[in-house]
Amino acid sequence: MEVYSRRLMFLVFAFALVSIGYAQESNSTTLVPAILTFGDSVVDVGNNDYLPTIFRANYPPYGRDFANQKPTGRFCNGKLATDITAETLGFTTYPPAYLSPEASGNNLLIGANFASAGSGYDDRAASLNHAITLSQQVEYFKEYQAKLAKVAGSSKSASIIKDALYVLSAGSGDFLQNYYVNPLVNHAYTPDQYGSFLIDAFTRFVQ
Repeated sequence: MEVYSRRLMFLVFAFALVSIGYAQESNSTTLVPAILTFGDSVVDVGNNDYLPTIFRANYPPYGRDFANQKPTGRFCNGKLATDITAETLGFTTYPPAYLSPEASGNNLLIGANFASAGSGYDDRAASLNHAITLSQQVEYFKEYQAKLAKVAGSSKSASIIKDALYVLSAGSGDFLQNYYVNPLVNHAYTPDQYGSFLIDAFTRFVQ
């Protein structure tokens, strides 16, 4: 809970800064054209429903506080921090899970969510979890850009990609679901060494 709270505070702070800047420059109904999300279960909106993994949230009580009171693939009872952020930025619908049928046509104009529960900065662990590795999330993002260009045209799609809000939430699962439970990993690395390994992976992802 403490980790989640810190992440939420960071997201709210970051989005507030973005909102201030765009509110002064944009007359559109949304403060950013799109939201592109990468990471793990903290921001997964249903991608894992389309994967052969045990990490799924497509059954009750998940979703009981959501609008339709049904499971949505989100690992919570209602909205994620990214959902609330989308609403705050003026979006009336949420960017779809990239693997879902909804991720097509004009729905791509507001972004996409590539996050996958069980993923993290250690691609090896994500693969064992049958989650979308961060490396594969980047590949899906490239695929998304090509699809977006077909829908919006090259000029508009480039503008959307340039001005979109990018969200990345990952890392805690690398320790909780991998390092602390996998003897092959915790015998090969000290906690500090594994932390450095994750930081290097984060740096490569951002680059």
